[in-house]
Amino acid sequence: MAVSAFENIKRFFIRLGIGLMPYFPLPWEPYRKALVRDSEKRYASGRWDYMNDIAEAHRYSIIVGCCEYFTPPERRVLDVGCGDGILQQRLRYSGYVGVDMNAAAISRAQARGASGATFVVADAAQGVQADGQFGVIVFNESLYYIRDPAAVFARCRQSLSPQGIMVVCMFRTYLARQLWKKLRAFGMEELTTVSISNELGFSSTLRVYAN
Repeated sequence: MAVSAFENIKRFFIRLGIGLMPYFPLPWEPYRKALVRDSEKRYASGRWDYMNDIAEAHRYSIIVGCCEYFTPPERRVLDVGCGDGILQQRLRYSGYVGVDMNAAAISRAQARGASGATFVVADAAQGVQADGQFGVIVFNESLYYIRDPAAVFARCRQSLSPQGIMVVCMFRTYLARQLWKKLRAFGMEELTTVSISNELGFSSTLRVYAN
């Protein structure tokens, strides 16, 4: 199907704007609150359903691939910002805890009744119950929804097993660049880095950390 001149122009400006986002400073708290409000509206209206489409499959496949490569199948997983549990449906585990601040998303996840999985409505900044040791802790496009992301990352890290990994994926923005600096300051070993892009130019960076 031929793409109209208008669509080509629109895509050009979208790509241009996306390209500038990693270098355009934004105030943290207003940006975070805007993301949270937008997320709530998307779950209420079903606009997050595209996360199950092929356009997002590569990101989840990379997360699963990293987990499979670096940890054994009997891994226990903590998924911070789990949404309605897309990762849980694709990943092998012996135990899974999914945490998200959006009650509608957690309700959808709980409705599936997945064996060995627990879903909890919680604000990560107020305290994720990460009792015990986890072989995998995931922050998939979720750190910038959290009021104090570095503190939450540090608290969850205390529940990482000695051979476990932390998987972090973030859309490329100026604020994400600042967050990556804070994460590097923890001194964890960086096992791999992956760049992810879609057809419009939306790009994310995924990193896997270990103690």
